[in-house]
Amino acid sequence: MHRIRKSIAAGACCLWLLVPQAAAQPITLEVTATPSIFTPMFEGFVAAFEAENPDIRIDLDTSRRDGNDLLQATLRQATIDRLPDVSFQYTNYLRTIADLGISVPLDDRVADDPAWTADDFSPSVTASGTIGDTVHGLGIAISFPILYYNADLVAAAQNGDASLPETWDEILALAGVIADRNPDVLGLFSRYHPWFFQGLLGSHGGRMMNAEETAIRFTDDAGRQVFALLRRFGEAGQAQNDLSRAQARQAFMGGTIAILIDSSSSLASFEEQTANLFRIGTARLPLIADEPWLPAAGVAAVMMTRDEARQDAAWRFMRFVAGPQGQAIVAHNSGFVPANRVAVERPDVLGDYYARRPTMGAALTSVPIAVTWYAFPGENAGRIDRVIEDRLREVITLQQEPDAAMTALEDDLRSLLPR
Repeated sequence: MHRIRKSIAAGACCLWLLVPQAAAQPITLEVTATPSIFTPMFEGFVAAFEAENPDIRIDLDTSRRDGNDLLQATLRQATIDRLPDVSFQYTNYLRTIADLGISVPLDDRVADDPAWTADDFSPSVTASGTIGDTVHGLGIAISFPILYYNADLVAAAQNGDASLPETWDEILALAGVIADRNPDVLGLFSRYHPWFFQGLLGSHGGRMMNAEETAIRFTDDAGRQVFALLRRFGEAGQAQNDLSRAQARQAFMGGTIAILIDSSSSLASFEEQTANLFRIGTARLPLIADEPWLPAAGVAAVMMTRDEARQDAAWRFMRFVAGPQGQAIVAHNSGFVPANRVAVERPDVLGDYYARRPTMGAALTSVPIAVTWYAFPGENAGRIDRVIEDRLREVITLQQEPDAAMTALEDDLRSLLPR
């Protein structure tokens, strides 16, 4: 288990001698976080917070690979009353956590804290962590499904034009040209994750369920278009190159995938790994519908401790991470878009930084049409995600026809949704 503890600087220790003995023992908060690939970001939160708050230590656990792993671990911890004080959870699982009474509502904390002002916190911080009418988490970081591409390969295939076309027909045609000219390169690769399915569905104007959550909606015309598109991805070469997430990312960074559909949060890592190999370009998913939407994946800080003193300490840590200083750490250590719009727009925090990073444009231009990453009702949200991923893989690898896979997925979900 990956854990970090920061020691108090010698100068700070001297200061502790001047305060009452009862205050000399810092509170240690147990904090879990995901995804593990952004451990430096979470460690950055801890280091900066502890430097300003010597009375609180953070015991950080980033051992869980992704949001589903952490959700399952959290559910197990809840059954034995061993929950952490704070947990950085995927926003699409907040509903499950809230429904089971694991999260501590934060509305009173926000309303009563004099430090919570419009100068430092935008409404998006609480909006991204709200379930129903209650704030169950503070939004920390947001990402979108976007297109990454090898700008050098694209330019070579388009007579020097390094921009990506705006329609799927043109993008797939370009991917074919690149693959034909470079036999060792796969033209396009899409991950199977259900979040990317929601992105494609939203760009076509579809929905996962109706507003009342009484009927599945991804089997309508928009859904059929998406399943047909997934098959085209497979026919373009992905069916012969079925890769895991890690393998696909490594292949893209190694120059053997030309166009990759992945999370905008990976941008910083991709740019660092390819800095001396090729230029990276980014583009928003093609928007097909008149009123499209894109699912905003994200991470929210959730309070879980019921102890009042620990809640006070937990709130200070959560407020710091959601504030301008913590949000700057998000931007400089990941490709996430900070959830706090104040930090993004203030020139002294991140405004000037983003002006120098045009590759962030794909994520930033997705914000106006962002909606919350849909979470299915009931206790089977994690299982449903795995089922969706398996069905998408069957289509892209050409093991099943789109219509058959869509019908099978509908049947799968009906058996897992609340009756």
